Amino acid sequence: MGSTGKSAAGVRVQFTTPANIQLSMYSLPIYREFADRYGYDIGYRDIGYLLLVPDDRWDEHMESVALQQSLGAPVEVLDPIEAQDYVSFDSDGLKGATYGPWDGIIDPHMATNAWVAMGKTLGVEYQFKSPVTEIERLTKGWMIHSGDNTFHCEHIVNATGAWSESVGKLAGLEVPVGPKRIQIFLSAPITDSRTYPLTIDLATGVYLRSEGDRVLFGLDDLDQDFGFSEGMDWDWMEHVLLTGVDRFPWWSDLGIDRKGSWWGYYAVSPDNSPVIGINPGDSKWVDACGFSGHGIMHAPATGLAVSELIADGHIHTLKMNGFRHDRFGEDLAVEGNIF
Repeated sequence: MGSTGKSAAGVRVQFTTPANIQLSMYSLPIYREFADRYGYDIGYRDIGYLLLVPDDRWDEHMESVALQQSLGAPVEVLDPIEAQDYVSFDSDGLKGATYGPWDGIIDPHMATNAWVAMGKTLGVEYQFKSPVTEIERLTKGWMIHSGDNTFHCEHIVNATGAWSESVGKLAGLEVPVGPKRIQIFLSAPITDSRTYPLTIDLATGVYLRSEGDRVLFGLDDLDQDFGFSEGMDWDWMEHVLLTGVDRFPWWSDLGIDRKGSWWGYYAVSPDNSPVIGINPGDSKWVDACGFSGHGIMHAPATGLAVSELIADGHIHTLKMNGFRHDRFGEDLAVEGNIF
């Protein structure tokens, strides 16, 4: 109902830092094999990600592709003519494109419901529509107040997305994550029968993908101020269309389904990568938030890391040092592919 259900539901390996690539390299195979592994359909479709790369970003982008491939990620390099097989665009100013055949989409509602069902078979209890109003630190563990109910636990995992900072404040803890609104627009039906991959023009940040016989499109305003802005901004839609129409000239005839469009929130950290680990303010509080739009994408890897941290006292399967709380201000590689 918050960030997960309002996302564009993309999953990809095409990141620029080893830390984020490894999250994808663990998580995407789980999504690809979910039905076989667990018996649940989560709506995974390998429609791919197609990144359209301008001349001035080509060399840097190729360095990222080399890194991705060195870590086992399947990424193909295409010239503009080859990329046209996937979607029609104006190639002016483009050097080429890259395509991730593992990349694609899932259904975040189906995935979440699958995990809930799997949890219930293991005895997990869920409390829905139960806002947390107060959190108390006890000598041993925590007391969580939710209306007339109270819950006791040894650890708290703060995975509340855009609300993570507010939840941390209930316990007197600092969590460096804030909300930014995203908006996703839906077109009227189009006549092209191709399935468009999630296509991103790196020159502008405008993106699109197929949704049945329609197109989802948008442009994330990550320069906006933090805050829980609400509702659709139709002026922003006009900005998106005007920004993207030069690259996708067929947008000039694109009808818009206003009722089918929606808005939600990104949970954003200072460097647009997640915060995963024990909060510096309390050893029994674990944060897993601030994914800047990649939460559902990297949920399998994050769940593994958090479970190891609590059960074993440390994360040992994956390297999560790049996501610790105190990394900000250090000379660390900052993720470049934030869309």
